[in-house]
Amino acid sequence: HYLLRQGLRTKAEAEKYFAETVRANQVEAAINEFAEKRYNRHLSIVANVPSDFIENYQYHTTSDGNLSLLRMKLLLIIFCRHAIISLFSLIISTRTWLFIFVFLICAFEASLLTHSYPNVTVFRVIFEVIRAFGGCGLSMEYSTSSPNLVSAFTVPSKIILIFSMCMGRHRGLLDSMKDQEEIEYSAQTLIQSWRHLAMYEQQQQKKRVKKRKQITTVPYNFSSLTSYISTRF
Repeated sequence: HYLLRQGLRTKAEAEKYFAETVRANQVEAAINEFAEKRYNRHLSIVANVPSDFIENYQYHTTSDGNLSLLRMKLLLIIFCRHAIISLFSLIISTRTWLFIFVFLICAFEASLLTHSYPNVTVFRVIFEVIRAFGGCGLSMEYSTSSPNLVSAFTVPSKIILIFSMCMGRHRGLLDSMKDQEEIEYSAQTLIQSWRHLAMYEQQQQKKRVKKRKQITTVPYNFSSLTSYISTRF
């Protein structure tokens, strides 16, 4: 029963698809006919225009530079599109956020990044950010009283390190979401291809049935004709 329902459903979809295709072809043919009539009318109008007017018109159109303006607009649109895509990929990149975290911590701890505190350097800040991103418990020493360098940081720097730990814990989530989207898109494409294949097979089957009917009608007429001839003689 399930296969029967699926077959009936596919048959209905195929009939609907072919009806829409025929309707679209009719509309397209009507549009092409209208465009051809309009083009022929335009050619007849142009043929009746004096040659001096045509030469002046061509001179003015070429001097305006509309083609170069359209090319510049197209180039600008393509450049803006690629710039937006590149900027979005740069924003969601992990390396970009790690660089931002290092920069913010160095800005918040500018009072410690001096010669008075030789244990706090940019290299150690980078190490702490990467350690938090990787989920490693290792930390550099600040002094004998506080063996952890993060204890000398301010609250905003510690919050940034917490964010980097969360990012490291869920790293690869965006890529997995993209892979899942590609898999779903591939599955949808496969289903559409199967549907078109079923429609094509149904169309071919209808053609074969029609040919069989034509073939079966021909011998019947021929046999009746021969019987008529034999009885006549």
